[in-house]
Amino acid sequence: MVVLSSTCEVITSDGTGEVYAASNKALRQWSQGKQLFWSREPREGEYVWESTNCTQCYMNPLIGPRHGCTNVGCEVDLCEACLTTNKHEHPLVEYLLPKQHYSLEQLFKYVPHLLNPNNEEKIETKIMWEDGVKTVGFYFAAHSYEPCYVFTPKLAELYKEVQESFHSLRIVFVSSDQDEKSFNEYRSIMPWPAVPFNSGGNLKVYFQSEWFFDL
Repeated sequence: MVVLSSTCEVITSDGTGEVYAASNKALRQWSQGKQLFWSREPREGEYVWESTNCTQCYMNPLIGPRHGCTNVGCEVDLCEACLTTNKHEHPLVEYLLPKQHYSLEQLFKYVPHLLNPNNEEKIETKIMWEDGVKTVGFYFAAHSYEPCYVFTPKLAELYKEVQESFHSLRIVFVSSDQDEKSFNEYRSIMPWPAVPFNSGGNLKVYFQSEWFFDL
């Protein structure tokens, strides 16, 4: 949706995005000849979060540190300036920058523990990088996504076979399920640990798997 002024100047070329971001405020801005989204030139070294806007000040694209809520259903993204006035009900995390190199310990910074696939036993995250581990697989999947549900049993069978001879490979499940019941049902058929529900948001953003499951 393109919005023009009475003199045919473009107010915004992303009217649809602005309505989704803040419907009433967007229309009020248009009625005053202003657009909702705004941005600035990135400073040296600042990351540009394409297709992401600050849900408080509507900077789009969001530039610099991005802070968000990893809870399913909470679509909160804040720029560094808006973080100081944040009143969100859940703790926010600072997202890791895609394509930047981090250690496994840094990748698991916001993961409090892992879960045993068969019960609620908590496992320390350090099992993913200690005791001779050479390879780590992050398995992003959702119970309701058919290709994942078909692939998972095959991967699980191969993983069990490999573990009989080699113990240097680890896999961890990062859920894209929309509810905890589906998450628990799905992880129960996997032979590897899982990141707790609502704790994998940072990993999904870093590996950019969030876009895949939004399709």
